[in-house]
Amino acid sequence: MLLDEDPATLIHHTIGNFNIQTDKIAIGRINESLSTLQQARDLRIRDAENALKKLSRNLQTLATQHSEAVSAHSSTDHASQIVELDTQKFRVAKAASDLEIEGERLEQELEGLKGRLQALDVQGIEGDEVMKAKREVEDPTM
Repeated sequence: MLLDEDPATLIHHTIGNFNIQTDKIAIGRINESLSTLQQARDLRIRDAENALKKLSRNLQTLATQHSEAVSAHSSTDHASQIVELDTQKFRVAKAASDLEIEGERLEQELEGLKGRLQALDVQGIEGDEVMKAKREVEDPTM
């Protein structure tokens, strides 16, 4: 045999001389860090999944509301409502214009009546001189 000592003893001494205890401690710390990172990652994934589920429910609710709104909306009804509202708008505008014209006419009539009232106030209760003379001719007692 080539070796003087037993190979098992040589392997045992070789392993003892390598001093792998510090390497084992380092690997333990690495494994602990990996475990902590994995837990943090799992927690973040769980939070993200919860947020995703919540957003998915929101999306589903909004999609349902949207589909209900779209199905309830009828373009022909909308068009007929627009036409009806336009017709009402023009009727109101025409009525406002007519009322404005009538208001101006009444203002002119009021001005004429004010002038007539002023003329009557100037004549007095007996009337003007021509009216007095005419009454005296018709009624001899006056």
